[in-house]
Amino acid sequence: MSSEIFVSHAVRDKPLADALVDLLQLGLNMNSERIFCSSLEGLGIPSGANFVDHIKSEIQSPKAVIALISPNYLASQFCLCELGATWAMSHQMFPLLIPPLKYSDVQGVMTALQLTKVNHKDDLNQLRDQLQTVLSSKGAPTARWENKRDKFLNGLPSILDALPQPLLIPAAEHEKVKRDYKDAKATIGELEDHLEQRDALITQLSAAKDKVEVARIKTAHSSTSDTLRTLEKNLAKKLKELPRVVAFLVFKELGQREPIKLDASSAKEFLTEVQSAAEGKLVQIDDEGLCSLVSVHPKIKRIEEAYQPLRKFLDGDVQDLAEAFEDEYDTLLALDNREYWEARLDPRIRPIGD
Repeated sequence: MSSEIFVSHAVRDKPLADALVDLLQLGLNMNSERIFCSSLEGLGIPSGANFVDHIKSEIQSPKAVIALISPNYLASQFCLCELGATWAMSHQMFPLLIPPLKYSDVQGVMTALQLTKVNHKDDLNQLRDQLQTVLSSKGAPTARWENKRDKFLNGLPSILDALPQPLLIPAAEHEKVKRDYKDAKATIGELEDHLEQRDALITQLSAAKDKVEVARIKTAHSSTSDTLRTLEKNLAKKLKELPRVVAFLVFKELGQREPIKLDASSAKEFLTEVQSAAEGKLVQIDDEGLCSLVSVHPKIKRIEEAYQPLRKFLDGDVQDLAEAFEDEYDTLLALDNREYWEARLDPRIRPIGD
């Protein structure tokens, strides 16, 4: 027949198990026969008995299993087997968290279990009350329990300091190492990609035959070029949603910052398309014939949202990119340059009727 209380602990934690059993015996007025603790004299394995068989017998039907969850406990395969058996048999379990372990260190092992801190007075009081309920025991008077509890807590720091520690990495530290390793691999991968790109650039430049081809290759391998192309494609996509006359007005108003004035010399086709855009509320025409974009129109809003990042980018330090662009296209990289708009943003950017 197994004992009522099974103390599951690592052999290296024997001094701690000894102190806890003393607290249970003296503070709860409990007979030694009711407690099984494998490493303690008189409470453990009888002389001549098979160790494993006796442990298996004792863990069959205790009323309570007290597990001393310490670094040594987590490092012991035998202790984890006892823990697994306790779960499998649905025994009433009382896990005691032993410093320096924290809740975060045992979340994977102790999922859904209420942990009791062995160095907290209130937690020990709760353990006492729960054990009395499970064992249907009245226990020792409260004053006696508090006296023994306080002596246990006072002596606990020196006991814990003297316990041998396993080579165990806390879960949080292990996760940090894993994250650092993953980040390092990603960085190395990026550097290798960069080196491959540089090697490809050198190879292509060595084979280039003229200045225009060199400029094209430099642009293709430039990170700033990637940014520029992304911004240009975003604006070009929005421009294609507009009638060509409105796209031209976008170039004049945002790029060249010049108003367009309708007069008798304006081409008939241009006047017709402007009037159609005005009827669609994309542009407005004042009494003097000046045309302007209707900024509250959703399509015009999207144009301005795409235009501003491109302007901000080109207002920055893009000298090398501009030189490569000018060598390739034989024109200026500038938002007030119609040839730039036609080449990279919208080929429709030209006066209608020309």
